[in-house]
Amino acid sequence: MRGLLKVIVKTDAIQAKFQHFIEIIEPIYQTIDPAIRFRRNHQQLKADDVVILACMLMRIEERDGSENHYHQKLVSWGITVPERSRYNRRCRDLNQIIQFIRGSLLDQWVPPMTYKIVDSAPITLASARRSNRAKVLSEVANKGYNVTKQTYYYGFKLHAVMANQGYFLAWELTPASMDDRKVAEELLLTRPTRQVLADGGYLSQPLKDHLVTTFGIHLWTPLRKNMAADSTVDIAFLKNQRRHIETSFNNLDLVGHFEHPGIRTMSGLKSRLEALLLWHTIRVHEQLAAGKSGLKLGRYA
Repeated sequence: MRGLLKVIVKTDAIQAKFQHFIEIIEPIYQTIDPAIRFRRNHQQLKADDVVILACMLMRIEERDGSENHYHQKLVSWGITVPERSRYNRRCRDLNQIIQFIRGSLLDQWVPPMTYKIVDSAPITLASARRSNRAKVLSEVANKGYNVTKQTYYYGFKLHAVMANQGYFLAWELTPASMDDRKVAEELLLTRPTRQVLADGGYLSQPLKDHLVTTFGIHLWTPLRKNMAADSTVDIAFLKNQRRHIETSFNNLDLVGHFEHPGIRTMSGLKSRLEALLLWHTIRVHEQLAAGKSGLKLGRYA
């Protein structure tokens, strides 16, 4: 009898989520330059860009780490998409459009910020054991050290800056060996605020002096044990606030598997990250609109 039991997928719930993403994406998509939207032979596309974008967001919603398996899901749900290889190429080609849509949503949704948080996370292409022999994307990736896990790895480092409400405002991808302080200025000038929280990786007095004198940005980092602390600052509170970005990185990895992506092309990795951050932006807005914290994404937190 057990062999006769089958799982019946509730397609109504799937279609409702799918339609919800389309309703958010499509109005902004229609404002994009027609030269981008109406590409050569666009009339012959099996599925338009909005449908492909909604499919990318649904994959994150479903926490599906397998491109093969997820494409089979799309077909079983009755969603018209190209064959798998063509579908993957379409996803990779939408990076510029996803950037535009997420930027437009941030312009609409992000309220005045009290402070920002900056941090980085590892993206591992090869483990420590194979890091010296790894050749995947060797022209741009290299070997770095993960301080949190105290281990070496081969891959990239994702640098990101987050608003105190929970929105990721900007991000940058660098080789794993890149020092966090070298990309801090560029990230912090995106939607600048006067106060920024960071961890010990950004501890640099010249950097702090440059940011405050040139841009009026005050960068706070924990001090070393042999450094005098300001008695008027609640260090424990600021440390707890700064850790929110680490929680958000963990949530993104749970749903999008970005720390071990299993991707062999830069375009594929960037499209995965762009879609993941777009999904995160939508979910944070929904949390805030419901009167909840944007730093915890419901059942994904």
